Amino acid sequence: MIKSYRHSFLFQLLILDGIATALAWEIAYYIRFEILGEGNGWELTFLQLGVLMVIINWFCFNTNNLYQDIEVKPWYKEFLAVSFCIAYGTVSMAVLYYFFSPTRISRGQLLLYLVLAEFFLILFRATFRNHIRNLYTKGKLIHRVLMVGGGPQAEKYINAMKNAPELGYRFIGWLDDERLAEKYTIPALPEGPIMDAIETWKPEFVVLGYSSRNRDKASLALEHSFDSLASFIVLSETSSNAVGNTIDEFLGIPIVRINQPREDFFGGLLKRTMDIILSACGLIVLSPLFLLLGILIKLTSSGPVFFKQERMTIDGDIFPMYKFRSMKVFVDGTNEKGWTVKNDPRITRFGAFLRKTSLDEFPQLWNVLKGDMSLVGPRPERPIYINEFRKKVPAYMLRHKMKAGITGWAQVNGWRGDTSIEKRIEFDLYYIRHWTVWFDIKILILTFLRGFVNKNAY
Repeated sequence: MIKSYRHSFLFQLLILDGIATALAWEIAYYIRFEILGEGNGWELTFLQLGVLMVIINWFCFNTNNLYQDIEVKPWYKEFLAVSFCIAYGTVSMAVLYYFFSPTRISRGQLLLYLVLAEFFLILFRATFRNHIRNLYTKGKLIHRVLMVGGGPQAEKYINAMKNAPELGYRFIGWLDDERLAEKYTIPALPEGPIMDAIETWKPEFVVLGYSSRNRDKASLALEHSFDSLASFIVLSETSSNAVGNTIDEFLGIPIVRINQPREDFFGGLLKRTMDIILSACGLIVLSPLFLLLGILIKLTSSGPVFFKQERMTIDGDIFPMYKFRSMKVFVDGTNEKGWTVKNDPRITRFGAFLRKTSLDEFPQLWNVLKGDMSLVGPRPERPIYINEFRKKVPAYMLRHKMKAGITGWAQVNGWRGDTSIEKRIEFDLYYIRHWTVWFDIKILILTFLRGFVNKNAY
């Protein structure tokens, strides 16, 4: 019964999208032909085109998973997907009309529709989303969750769900871990077969939170998933699944690839194209600044303008990374030894300014153009430090599952310079797990908005 209500919600959303699309189309027609110009008998034609526009939007929304059950996902991802679908639908309409109609559709009409559709569809979806969350907050049509077993990820899952009650998840009991059940004030269920608990409490989801030490229990519990209508969710430990996994099939055998980032060929191609265009433009536009900085470096200290150092990028590949030289040059090479610290005596006076403003990093645009680096990604580290960090920091090497970058999610959140390696790894792995081209664009915008100056850069 509850699931049928949820499906009716999706049908309501489908209708709302259709109404918003039709409303935007008709208002755009009225403005273009009734206020700004004569309609000349186009009413029926545009009414028919409005129906086609609604169908195109429905198809595009469905293709982009906008008619699935309400999930735990940020609102901005839904709205970005909606915006993309509207733009895609508008272009599709223009192309269809160009090839299959002897007359031409009004460009003004399409432009007005595009703006109005973005407004109405996002407004309607925001209102609908708020309505659903209000129902969940009031305890209506909630997701009943049964926890089984306890491990590090189980606690993270509980905390995440308890901090978001508006998403409609309610824990009805905890089986096989009285200590955690008491800690999180969830009813501890008596020991017994998992199927008895499912039959008694009738959960919608069964969440298995066993750690890797209890694989046998997890396997036994999963066997019951074949005899139950409840959905089973397995929480994997962070240590064994830090950058995601993919489910695949090999010669008919189901396999799970652990710590395998989601592959997106088109997204990767777009990321590389963006790297080439922006790095090339940056090198051209900033060339006068490069010349000025080179002159100032030569005037304020002896030595070369550029500094080259080995760093590690994707798949453990080593490459020479370029920077403007900010340190004094010593014959014995002591300027290259040791981690840079605050008030480091090796740094020149002008070099301190370069580091503080991140201007010393700009030559890495050449690394990006060559393909050694990307504009956005985990910051590359020296191999001599990597061998040390990988022994002390769990999952450190997983940051090399993606190409190194000039800026990254850790850097825009303040984790750069002499700061916690563990926190940097946490942010790097989050970036790899959630990578999209839009995420890269967001990081680039934040890099400029928050400035290149950082208190931890020295």
